[in-house]
Amino acid sequence: MKYENIFIIGEGKVAKECQKIAGLFFNQEVKLVIFKETSFLDSFFNSLKKSLIISANNFYIFKPLCVENNTIINYHNYLLSFYRGVNAHIWAIYKEESKTGITWHKVDQNIDTGDILIQEEIKLDKKITALNLLRAQHNLAINTFQKALENLKNKNYKKQDECLTGGGIYLKKDLPNGGFLELSWEKSKIDCFLRAMDCGALNKIPKAKIKLFNQNLNILFYEYDDNNLKLHLEQDIILKIDKKL
Repeated sequence: MKYENIFIIGEGKVAKECQKIAGLFFNQEVKLVIFKETSFLDSFFNSLKKSLIISANNFYIFKPLCVENNTIINYHNYLLSFYRGVNAHIWAIYKEESKTGITWHKVDQNIDTGDILIQEEIKLDKKITALNLLRAQHNLAINTFQKALENLKNKNYKKQDECLTGGGIYLKKDLPNGGFLELSWEKSKIDCFLRAMDCGALNKIPKAKIKLFNQNLNILFYEYDDNNLKLHLEQDIILKIDKKL
C-alpha cells in the first residue's frame, strides 16, 4: 500500500509515537502537521489527493473535499458509536459508565461515524480521574495503532451499528453541569463530578467551579479524610462536606 503522502496531525505523545509507527509500517516518510490556524489547515488539507492522513489527539475537523479525496483515520477515546465528539473521558466518568476504551476509525463526512478499524476496552472503577484515564487511553491508542494500520491495509474494518449510538455528541465547550459543582447533589454524584473534572493541565480544561458567597470560585483541588470531602477553593477557602450527604 503506497500513498502519495502520509501526514499526521495531533498533539503530544500519541501523535509523535504514531508518526514513528506509521513510518516503519509503510516504509515511507510521515510528516507531522504543526500548523493550527483553521484557515491554513482547510487550504492545506483540501489541496491533498490520494494521501493518508492520521488524526491522533487532534481537534481539527476535516472538510468534505479532503475526506472525499484522501484516506483519513482518527483516534477517539471511547468505544464508538457512543460519546462522539471530544472529551469522552470526562463524560464517561461523570455519567458513571462501567467501561470505556479507545477506537481507531476511518473518517467520513460526519463526526466520529466512520468504519471501525479497532477497539479496545478499559474497565472503570470508582477512583479513576479524567487525567489518569486519558493517560491510559493514550497509551492504549499507541499500543493498538499498528493493528489499526494492518486492518486498514487489509480492509478489515466494520461499519458502526447505528442502533447503538448513544451518549450524545460533545463539543470542546461542553462540560458536566457547565463546569459547576452543586452542593445539593448526592455524594456519589459530587465524587463523579470531581473525578471527571480532575484533568490536570493535559486537556486545557477549565477548573471545576462552585457558586459560593455570590461568587464563582475555582476548586483548586480536593481530598478525602475519614468523614469529610474537603474542597480547597481560591481565596484560601476550605469547604468541608460530610460524606454522608
